[in-house]
Amino acid sequence: MKTFLLTTISLMLGLSLAAQTLSDNPLKTKLDSVVDKAAQAYLKNNTRVGFSIGFIDNHKKYTYNYGETAVGSHKTPTAQSIYEIGSITKTFTGLLVAHAVKEGKMDYQADIRKYLPAGFANLQYPDGKPVKVIYLIAHASKFPNSLKEDPTGATLTEAGFLQQIHEIKLDSLKEFKYAYSNVGYQLLGYVLERIYQQPYNNLVQQYIAQPLKMANTKVTFPANAQSNILKGYNAKKEEAKAFPTVFVAAGGLRSNVNDMLNYLSYQLAEKDEEIKMSHRITSGDIDKEAHAFQWSLGKTANWDYYLYTDGGTPGFRTFCMLYPDYNVGIVVLSNQTDPSAGGGLYRITSSILNELKQQKITKTK
Repeated sequence: MKTFLLTTISLMLGLSLAAQTLSDNPLKTKLDSVVDKAAQAYLKNNTRVGFSIGFIDNHKKYTYNYGETAVGSHKTPTAQSIYEIGSITKTFTGLLVAHAVKEGKMDYQADIRKYLPAGFANLQYPDGKPVKVIYLIAHASKFPNSLKEDPTGATLTEAGFLQQIHEIKLDSLKEFKYAYSNVGYQLLGYVLERIYQQPYNNLVQQYIAQPLKMANTKVTFPANAQSNILKGYNAKKEEAKAFPTVFVAAGGLRSNVNDMLNYLSYQLAEKDEEIKMSHRITSGDIDKEAHAFQWSLGKTANWDYYLYTDGGTPGFRTFCMLYPDYNVGIVVLSNQTDPSAGGGLYRITSSILNELKQQKITKTK
């Protein structure tokens, strides 16, 4: 009987501990509680693993971490934990193109073939008009969304990449219309590498990461940083394959919350010509939703002006929001993905914004 009771108590304690969410949230302020409530709602889906939340409010930075670094690790992520950021990478690519334009190395209105090897007669529309650089940036080129995968799983080579670009068949550009394409941004990355004669990762370091002190934003990492790199998980909570490290300009960067807060601060400041250009509308209507250099722009139901970008890879889901009128930027990085993860991350950002707005209103009374 005594053994049975001890076993039962141990089991109950184990279940109680398992039910407790791993987190570094101190739960000392109203803001802490708002973040926790939103995070706990996200974690109701028991396939979720871990995530990091960061936001900047009038230059003050906050970070919170929840869940596990890996299934069964019982270790909470930190602000130094490194996640795949998926298509948020495209905002970096757009900035690099803006730098190239500023330096006179590219032109938004130029035929993309100007920057490619000879022989791409297919990169024009039936009316003879060329594919322009701006079409690729604006997702208006009519390029396919993704490249074909090698059935053998072999790494894509430059020759293989260019062959698939050769095989693109374009319909008439009936209108300048948004149609998402990873391939367009992969081609922009390839062009940037040709122009500068440097790998994409080097360009990110030179023009963005180093100036902004983003030491943990890279495509690949040295051995001494591997312990901070998280594994990703799919909707079944199975470990996912890491994102490829070739032709990465559409989604191959990794980063952490601390670095991304530096990036969002830079975006909010809008001091540089390149940033202003990357926020300029290329298509759409801001009252419904418009598009810039990978950023989507619009207004919430409360008429709050926003810019957002998000990303997804086979094992990660990420979300960034900028609210320029309030000088607020929010990022959430998750090492698990499923069909509802994006909406869940957005709801976390909405909860945080609403509380920050309420605090600002209270201070002005």
